[in-house]
Amino acid sequence: SLDSFSQLSKQILDLSKSHFAHLPVVPPADVLATIPPGLPSFLGDTDACRQLRTAYIAHTVSNLITFRVFTPFLFSLGRRYDKADGLFTSMSSHLRGKSTRKEAVWRQNTLVAAFTSSGAKQRINSAAGSVVEEVVNAIKHFTAPGEEEQIRHAVRRIVKLAAETWRLARLEREMIVAKMPAVDDQSAEGSGGDIEGSWPAYTFDSATMPPIESSVISGLQEPPKMLLRLFPVIQREAIHESFRLTDQEKEDKGCVYSHGLALYDDAFPVALREQEL
Repeated sequence: SLDSFSQLSKQILDLSKSHFAHLPVVPPADVLATIPPGLPSFLGDTDACRQLRTAYIAHTVSNLITFRVFTPFLFSLGRRYDKADGLFTSMSSHLRGKSTRKEAVWRQNTLVAAFTSSGAKQRINSAAGSVVEEVVNAIKHFTAPGEEEQIRHAVRRIVKLAAETWRLARLEREMIVAKMPAVDDQSAEGSGGDIEGSWPAYTFDSATMPPIESSVISGLQEPPKMLLRLFPVIQREAIHESFRLTDQEKEDKGCVYSHGLALYDDAFPVALREQEL
């Protein structure tokens, strides 16, 4: 539901704000190498660094959840069964190319069977546990070592909500997709850019920050350039005409559960950090 995805976004942003205020140790080189090159360095202890770190953590958590939970045909198969998942995805695409109605029926029946079979809950929990560890390992170097257990607890809640929400979403007949492509992928199909209002800018609290020099402001691009996607675009396709029975269903044009969230180069902490550097 809309509420579930809103809650998921809130939990991810809350995590990113709660545990990453201080960075006592510089992360390892291989971790730093994963930071997108267009993002100003956020390894300091200034307000701008903290806010940019918040954005990067939210991006990393959302990206992994999108990739590991929202993208596979059946996320509970886990990474060990990537080939099997690829086969399901291929079958889905093949059927969809012939008939979206037949694909919808096949997909719903397949996923209902998968999610209600014996051991399904155990497989979901196992796959979710792997995602938790992957997320924690990706972000733990950006805070004090003593924060790791609290972070793991918060990530566990996030992944549990994501997995349960997505399980219910996948049981719907209409396909629900989450999109969080690389920032340089601006194609409408790949990025959710075909949805009006997609990728709004994340707003920061700039009240406590120092003013920005006019020379920095004048150097900003028009229109602003996207630096990071912080939360995916999530949408449900329109009900297939064969399934439209009521007047309300006949008017259905699909549903957008999330317009996504992004960081742009004109964001206050980006400009302030550029000034600091």
